[in-house]
Amino acid sequence: MTNVWPLQADCNAFYGNPGNIPAQWAAWEAVNLVDVVCPWKIKFIDGKTIQPVPAIRIHKKCADSLKVVLGSIWDAVGQDQSAIETLHYDHYSGSYNQRPMRGGTMRSMHGFGAAIDWDAEENAQHSMKHLFQANSLLVVKFKSGRLDMGWRLVARLDRRHACPGRARAS
Repeated sequence: MTNVWPLQADCNAFYGNPGNIPAQWAAWEAVNLVDVVCPWKIKFIDGKTIQPVPAIRIHKKCADSLKVVLGSIWDAVGQDQSAIETLHYDHYSGSYNQRPMRGGTMRSMHGFGAAIDWDAEENAQHSMKHLFQANSLLVVKFKSGRLDMGWRLVARLDRRHACPGRARAS
């Protein structure tokens, strides 16, 4: 079964409207967000700070799809944590975060709990040089049509950012 994800303009209807103030966000979060445990150990790296991450906070409508993609990556590396670390797939850079899109006013996909960033230090947004290339396992698995998950990595300028969705009507 292929997932049909919303256009960004339709996310309020699909994911629910998180609201505009912290009290509204908290109520929306309690109903819509779940924790997905990654099959390998992940850590948040911010400069010199390294913090283990127990789970990825994601919208409940994305959770099953995310589990399939992560499981497929884990199986492809032979369930080997050292292989994950060599590829930097243990470098988790965040998921749910209430904020507008960078450089815009629309709510970011992160604000719906429908986006994940991986290894932001090595895959800087708008950089022409990324650690993750089009043929990198993480990129391939998130984009894989064989998994029928419909996730996408946002163009060549933001290879760290994975979200289920469509850039335009299909």
